[in-house]
Amino acid sequence: MTRTNGSRLITPVIVTLAGSIVAGAIAVGHTWGDALVAEIVTLVLAVGYYLVTRSNSDLGAIYGHRADERQREVLLRATRLAFTVMLGAAFLCTVISVALGDNYWQADLIGSLGGVVYIVGMVGYGAHETNGAVVERGIAASSVPPVDERDLDSPEND
Repeated sequence: MTRTNGSRLITPVIVTLAGSIVAGAIAVGHTWGDALVAEIVTLVLAVGYYLVTRSNSDLGAIYGHRADERQREVLLRATRLAFTVMLGAAFLCTVISVALGDNYWQADLIGSLGGVVYIVGMVGYGAHETNGAVVERGIAASSVPPVDERDLDSPEND
């Protein structure tokens, strides 16, 4: 059973909180007028996400936290594409910054962090002895022992 109570509000609330934090940073580092513009854009995006979550589409199901298996695969593929583009952009920014003799640690940090998290994810989500294909569980488990454990000379095997 899919839980839908309040699930449509999760993404708009997160967008509003993150956007408000960015608007606060803009207010501190720039002007209050710029912060007001950022907050208005944030609220428009949050309302847009809320309206999308009401729709009966892939995006509505994904952002409304009621996605099925196919829609989760769409999300994973889109996330992978975004990750690949972001790492490529970070690499390109690093190369350009080095060529211009500028400070490049920000782009290098983004690329390095993405690469490290990717490796950690591969290790963390990869197959282990406890969840690999070797272990039989549930309905897939069989009571027949492997061939090397059976007595091949017994009359049952003729």
